Amino acid sequence: MFQLLSFLDKLVKYLSDRILTIEEVAKTMKVSLKTVYRWISARQLPAAKIGYKTYRVFEKDLISFLRHHMLASRRQR
Repeated sequence: MFQLLSFLDKLVKYLSDRILTIEEVAKTMKVSLKTVYRWISARQLPAAKIGYKTYRVFEKDLISFLRHHMLASRRQR
């Protein structure tokens, strides 16, 4: 577990400036676009709205989202 968090911390520092489209987030997470929009509207995944239903997600925010949800799912076991 510690190794995973350490790896994610290093990854966040390295990739902190990348900006992803909703399509890229969906492809990375292997979920539908609708799921990504649901995460954004529920304010689970931070995103910048730059037009009508046009969002961008900082990669570091996606990694933080993953970290939070991975830890939460491990605690429920």
